[in-house]
Amino acid sequence: MDYDVKKEYINIDNYSPFCHVNEVSPQFRQSPFMLPFVSRFGEERPVHPDTFQDLSLKMNEVIKEELVHPTSSFRTLYFADQNVCYKVPLLRRITRGLRDLTEKELRRSEHATAILSAQKFSSFSFLREECHHAEDPNFNYIKRDMPEIESHPWFYVIKSQEFEGDFMKKCLTNIIQSWMFFASKGIFLEYHTQNLLMDNKSNIIYRDLSDVRSDKDPILCPTYLADNPELGVMFAAIFDRAVCNQNLDHFFRYDTKLGNKEKENIKQLIESEIKKYNLPFPNYSMDFPKDQTQRVPKKTSLVYWRDFQ
Repeated sequence: MDYDVKKEYINIDNYSPFCHVNEVSPQFRQSPFMLPFVSRFGEERPVHPDTFQDLSLKMNEVIKEELVHPTSSFRTLYFADQNVCYKVPLLRRITRGLRDLTEKELRRSEHATAILSAQKFSSFSFLREECHHAEDPNFNYIKRDMPEIESHPWFYVIKSQEFEGDFMKKCLTNIIQSWMFFASKGIFLEYHTQNLLMDNKSNIIYRDLSDVRSDKDPILCPTYLADNPELGVMFAAIFDRAVCNQNLDHFFRYDTKLGNKEKENIKQLIESEIKKYNLPFPNYSMDFPKDQTQRVPKKTSLVYWRDFQ
């Protein structure tokens, strides 16, 4: 096995206010299982066992089965013998919503590949995705090649505290600098802890391209921007929520190596990067209300990480 999939099961506690919502069958969460394939639209199509039942498919429709390992994103399954992942529809609710795999999500992946391929940042790379469309989106899937070098889920680095302080400090620096660079190009990366892998040199390997957003591409533009047309809304909703609330706050909650001095250094780095690119951050933050399942961000008080007074 080229990738240590067991690290996917050491996740961040209280990752989301809806983290208790998980309708995936327990046997498909942290143990290997056989993934059935059926023939649809001239191609072998993987079907998650839970979805297999939801679609009322019959066992005599199965043309093969392959051993897979679930990851922290339960609809993303790791094939150890091929060192690839398949992202498949999972018609069960996890956190805020149903984890299907719509045509729009595949198109986002393809558009994100195009805009990310046009930019280069030294400490950043991303996992390319091969989208397989179907007439029925319940049979869509995405194939994602895994890195050929050793890599670690960022949330594993955070929670395990097995890595040296200098390594983690460099990871944090790369997260801030790369996010600001891409934001200056109109590309907004969902840098919450689950979407990041780190190699042994603290370089970022970004995964899950359907989470990429851009105000310059109608497919990648979030719907909430229509009601809040100011560009600063994108910065407040994505950086403050994903990078600050769902990343930096979690990191320093577990941190045993860096401490308050480095916390202030990271805050100063954020300030200097915003000034470097003259980014239009507003004087407020945005987040999704914790008592509502709808993904419509609301204004909140300014996060600590951008309070430079």
